[in-house]
Amino acid sequence: MITPRVMYGSASHGKTAFFAGGIQMDDNGNPIVVRTVEKHNADAKTWTMINGMHKARKFSSLCFLLGKFYVLGGRDENDKHLTCGESYDETTNSWELIPDMLKDMTFITPSQSPPLIAVVDDNLYMLETSLNELRVYDINTNIWKKLGVVPVSANTTFG
Repeated sequence: MITPRVMYGSASHGKTAFFAGGIQMDDNGNPIVVRTVEKHNADAKTWTMINGMHKARKFSSLCFLLGKFYVLGGRDENDKHLTCGESYDETTNSWELIPDMLKDMTFITPSQSPPLIAVVDDNLYMLETSLNELRVYDINTNIWKKLGVVPVSANTTFG
């Protein structure tokens, strides 16, 4: 990485991987939450800084969906859970803030794991760990549709 950090989100598509946000150390050795985003090209073996996100965030989840990279949730520099998401369009090199993307998510503990997500057939799914409920995201309405309870409970802290 160009900017060493921890607790970042990552996702890949083909030979490209994105690494967004996280915690890095400032010049005095203090941890700071960042908006930094880097792209790695596996073929060229290169790292590129791209425009930063709207929000600094750590412990977020990333995915590739319908031609864009998405960042969901995480916690800000005050350790507050973020309910917004962001999407990155490579053709315009820009981020779009998605307010209230996780507005219906329940946050039980400060150490709650990042959103547990998966993309299948261009659909974004999330396991709402506090309710043990599977949901699918409607990208056009910014609403998560409840699909039902899953048979095995996930741990809200460890995923």
